[in-house]
Amino acid sequence: MAIEKSIVRRYLLLSVLASTLPVLSIGLLYDHFAGNALEQLLGEKITTHLKATANRLGAYIEARRYQVETLANYPGIAGFATVTKGASTGEIAALLQIESDLPDLYGILFFDAQGRLQRVVPGQAASGPPYWNDRPFETAGLPITALSDTQIIGPMPATDGDSGWLLVRHPLHARQTDKITGYIALHVRLASLTEQLGTNAGAGALQPLLRTPAGYFNAVGQANNAGRKIITGPEILPGWSPSLEVESTGLLKAFALERRALLGAVLVSAALIVFLFYRLSQLLRKRVTLLLDGAEAISSGQLDHRIVEHGSDEIATVSYAFNAMSSKLKEYLDRAVCMEKLAALGEFATGIAHEIRNPLAAMKTSVQALSRREQDSKRIRLLAEMEGEIDRLARVISDLVDLGHPRPPLPGALPVSELFRRVSGIIEPAARERNLRFSCQTDSDLSLWADSDHLEQIVINLALNAVQATPSGGTVNLRATSTGEQIAIEVSDTGCGIPEELRERVSTPFFTTKTKGVGLGLTISRQLCELNGGRMHIDSATGQGTVVTVLLPIAESHHADHSDHR
Repeated sequence: MAIEKSIVRRYLLLSVLASTLPVLSIGLLYDHFAGNALEQLLGEKITTHLKATANRLGAYIEARRYQVETLANYPGIAGFATVTKGASTGEIAALLQIESDLPDLYGILFFDAQGRLQRVVPGQAASGPPYWNDRPFETAGLPITALSDTQIIGPMPATDGDSGWLLVRHPLHARQTDKITGYIALHVRLASLTEQLGTNAGAGALQPLLRTPAGYFNAVGQANNAGRKIITGPEILPGWSPSLEVESTGLLKAFALERRALLGAVLVSAALIVFLFYRLSQLLRKRVTLLLDGAEAISSGQLDHRIVEHGSDEIATVSYAFNAMSSKLKEYLDRAVCMEKLAALGEFATGIAHEIRNPLAAMKTSVQALSRREQDSKRIRLLAEMEGEIDRLARVISDLVDLGHPRPPLPGALPVSELFRRVSGIIEPAARERNLRFSCQTDSDLSLWADSDHLEQIVINLALNAVQATPSGGTVNLRATSTGEQIAIEVSDTGCGIPEELRERVSTPFFTTKTKGVGLGLTISRQLCELNGGRMHIDSATGQGTVVTVLLPIAESHHADHSDHR
């Protein structure tokens, strides 16, 4: 479909132009004003401020890292967490107490190799967990940042009245080995770190923040939900950097007039879009009305109604599809009516068969009993003919039952050669009796995937029809070929053929041209073929014979699909 002829593309293009041009202008104006304002407000001073703040924060982190490394390398510190208090640990305990009393620390913590807390050395500022045991002290889930061998765990925001903190942790090694036996950590006040941010910058328009893997924190160590406009400084650790939050309230005051102008532009563009879509909808409605009129005509039974539509856009395509649907609708309705007839016939046949079978059996038993006692040859012949008619009527009843409630197929691999062998045993005597040549042609390795009884019934019905329709001296042939995923079984004869006007009716129940036929053979054969996933096609011409083709799945493809599914 050409782009210039697509109604959807045309409408979309007009809508995009009408909506994006004003919005784009608004964005450019906003960026221009905001960029100038931020450049004047921030400039080089903000960059210098962020670098200086990053240096202070980095120096503070480096001091704590040096402190914990020094403690970790102190002789005997590795076993301090696991031994009881005594003379051998008095010097270490005194050293740790002095270090933990620094104002920046809550205390010093010891962990085992698996990260479980073993021992604490509280400082003067110690409060809350783990120094008070009323609440648990957990580090699981906190972000960990590596700084050489040292780890920065946290930060942990202030919660439930407890101050915020972070851990500066270093591994402890066993003597003369590199095996980690535990960890020593400085329990650092978060506020001591965030105090390095300083005070507000830019005349109160910029709020200093510390960006961490756990979120943003202000200068007093409280968690902060940063706004959308953040100026980030250089990183001091992976994921850690000083930042400045732009106070939107102060900045937007300078843009109040521009915002009103931009708002007016947005309203104008919205009104323009509404107007354009209104006009387009008016044009579209006229064309859709044609489709509605066509639908009403079809619903009223005018199956020959066609929509006149020119062009090649989407509505024209729908019109063409609508006309194609109308042409197919009669065919589908005929099929639906046929299916309803078959369903009703099946229910009727089942009921009739149930009522007739038992009396027929009783009648046959009585006739057989009379034949055994009868001495008159003429009466014996009449009784034999009556028994034959009872058997024929029983077969008709069986066909009716099969048509109304066919047995579900039990598919399996069926060699075609075996099928033709069984069919030949039944058909060849009838063919010889009528002086016909009967032959079967198939490859020995062809195998079907179908119900054996169903398929045998199908082929026997078709072959008997062919034998009965072929005059003396003619030929009836069974041939099987592979078409890739299916096997085609052809039953051909050199009989009189089927007239074109009767070809579509031969599968209708009770339609027959035979004097002794019932007209259910082809109907049942087609029904069983479809139950087994196949199709049946009849090709015939008057005076040139008939070829009935049955297409059924090949056994190998079904086995392959089944194995893939498993």
